[in-house]
Amino acid sequence: MTSSFVKLKVQQVGVDSDAYTNRMYLHPKTYEKIIQSSPTSKTSENGNYITFYTVRHHSKRVFSISPSSKIKEEDIAVSKTHRIWMDVGIGEEATVEYYSPEIKTIASITFKIDYFTKGRTGAKFDSKAIIAQISRDYNNQYFQHGQSTLLLVKDNLEIIVSDIKLSESDQPTNSPPNLVGIYGLLLSTSQILIQKADNATINIDVSVDGPLQSNQIFKQDWDFENMGIGGLDNEFRDIFRRAFASRIFPPAIVAKLGVQHVKGILLHGPPGTGKTLIARQIGKMLNGREPKIVSGPEVLGRYVGEPEENIRKLFKDAEIEYKSRGDDSALHIVIFDEIDSICKTRGTKTGDAGVNDSIVNQLLAKIEGVESLNNILIIGMTNRKDMIDEALLRPGRLEVHVEISLPDEHGRQQIFKIHTSKMQHNGLLAKDVSLDHLARVTKNYSGAEIEGVVKAATSYSFSRQVDTKNLRSVTLKVEDLNVCADDFERALKDIKPAFGQNDEQFRMYAINGIINYGPTFEKIQLSGNSFIQQVKNSSRTPLVSVLLSGKPGCGKSSLASTLAQSSDFPYVRTISPDDLVGFTESAKTSKITKIFEDSYRSPLSCIVIDDIERLIEFVPIGPRFSNSILQTLLILLKKTPPKGRKLLVLATSSVPEAVRDLGLGNCFATTLPIPSITTKDEFSKVVQELGVFGPSEVKRAAEECFNDRTPITIKQLIMAIEMARQEDSGSLIQNLKQSMVDFQLRDLY
Repeated sequence: MTSSFVKLKVQQVGVDSDAYTNRMYLHPKTYEKIIQSSPTSKTSENGNYITFYTVRHHSKRVFSISPSSKIKEEDIAVSKTHRIWMDVGIGEEATVEYYSPEIKTIASITFKIDYFTKGRTGAKFDSKAIIAQISRDYNNQYFQHGQSTLLLVKDNLEIIVSDIKLSESDQPTNSPPNLVGIYGLLLSTSQILIQKADNATINIDVSVDGPLQSNQIFKQDWDFENMGIGGLDNEFRDIFRRAFASRIFPPAIVAKLGVQHVKGILLHGPPGTGKTLIARQIGKMLNGREPKIVSGPEVLGRYVGEPEENIRKLFKDAEIEYKSRGDDSALHIVIFDEIDSICKTRGTKTGDAGVNDSIVNQLLAKIEGVESLNNILIIGMTNRKDMIDEALLRPGRLEVHVEISLPDEHGRQQIFKIHTSKMQHNGLLAKDVSLDHLARVTKNYSGAEIEGVVKAATSYSFSRQVDTKNLRSVTLKVEDLNVCADDFERALKDIKPAFGQNDEQFRMYAINGIINYGPTFEKIQLSGNSFIQQVKNSSRTPLVSVLLSGKPGCGKSSLASTLAQSSDFPYVRTISPDDLVGFTESAKTSKITKIFEDSYRSPLSCIVIDDIERLIEFVPIGPRFSNSILQTLLILLKKTPPKGRKLLVLATSSVPEAVRDLGLGNCFATTLPIPSITTKDEFSKVVQELGVFGPSEVKRAAEECFNDRTPITIKQLIMAIEMARQEDSGSLIQNLKQSMVDFQLRDLY
């Protein structure tokens, strides 16, 4: 057995036909020398192999070898395609060593194919013939990922290994060190798949009966976990099934089914939920052309016809490629952010000389016109789906509608994990921080708001290290910037969800709190809580509407707001006449509609409609009311929320007769009458709860100040007590009695 390796000079092949064999050629003496260095010192019937590497490239590659008298003894003949692939020049020194075949067979191998001379066109090639020739010419040869070689089938073709799958039973035994990439032995049992190379001009007749290779529309190194998007697993599953599943299959299969690819996706949902981020990441994970991202207003121009020209420019590259390559052309992605700004319903916008209508028409023509394209994917994003022209939303256009809603608890946990991953990796996230806890307490936070919470928490960490009195001398240590649980708790107070509870507004409704003045009140409160539990637990009543009626000042608004807050629903809103002062009728209608529509985006929602008769501008003299607001409420109060959504509506009214006469009474499942204070015991409990009198004076105050025959609302009683406390002379009981007589509070109702 001779020396195990030989140093040779790289030269081109001696005969053109040798370039099509995927082999390297040696002088017969050199060939024999290599064989003698093998363990058996004999030529193998199945083939002889070497490892090949150079000084510049230490990575070893396996090749089959054959002797050739046209090669000098000190040379090794390497084809041009192999030299280009390995980045090896003619005359460069290479080290060659005998390689004992390893039991590492190929189960399936995929070749990308094109003309060796790029840009050529010619007759159609039969895929079965190409596969048969590869199997015949390259049997018992090793292939590696990325390897390139020539194949002669009516013309010079270049085939490149794009994917290799090894047999599961085969395990590497004696792999030489530094052997690069995935490699294996091609046998007659190996499955061979072919597909056109990127930008290839070759025309291949792919048989749907033979082995087919799926289109690699997704990048091989793409990892969904690194997308930076959390809580959207179901949405991505829907997008993949509707928009990308058909594009994975070869055009021949799709043509046999007689279907067209999905050309458009519409992502809609509240602001901050990640619509733009999803669109960008979809563009990055695909193997198509670089996506064109344009904001809606950017399409508009100052000159007549400029917006339409801008639309045409977005599709120009796709048109050129589709004309030359047809269904084999690469995927072109166009992303429209804020698409509602340029695609409003036609005929609704005046004064723009029909610019908006012509933009919609131009877009429709490009998507599904006479010369429609099948190599495009349009992704539109909006939070106002209702404003978009219906023609764009039909099948064949932006037909896949995916709602990007507020994340659930699992989604929020994923988002927190994404935004804290770096600080956790660098040891800057304190151990007392529980992402599970943060996910639980951030109900109805959007992805952007959760990111804001993380930023706010880090700002508190920064502030601990900075002396605001001496900003010039700041010495920071990275290890001291730990973000702890207290930082996140403070951040949650700074960042409030847009679809959460408005605590300040509810605090104003119950400024004096809720006073339990007896069994009557307890029964009402118990009924209110039972409605809350019904909404939470019942699958048969997704909508529960309750009307709280009673005299002005009896505590309807305070009770409704307290029930709403105690419900712990993620989305709680109030519709109050106070907030709509100065609004036009149409503006009020839009505001009411928006609050209801926003509630449908949350799994559990509660809406408090305060003074419903004031909201519809009811006046008994006349009578006069706003019919548009009334009709809006009649519809919304009976509208069942979407699947998976539940809504509790608490309305208050001081004129229940008007509510009944206007037809609103039938919109409520039940009415809870809120009584006034009617007994001395109830009066005593209120006075005692307010802490106005001592224990011994409470009973006396009830006896002297309260008349059982004249009920009083709790708001009136609080007003009378506060007025009595302002008097400097006389006892508090006498002042309370006098204030109630002087202002005739009993006679108001």
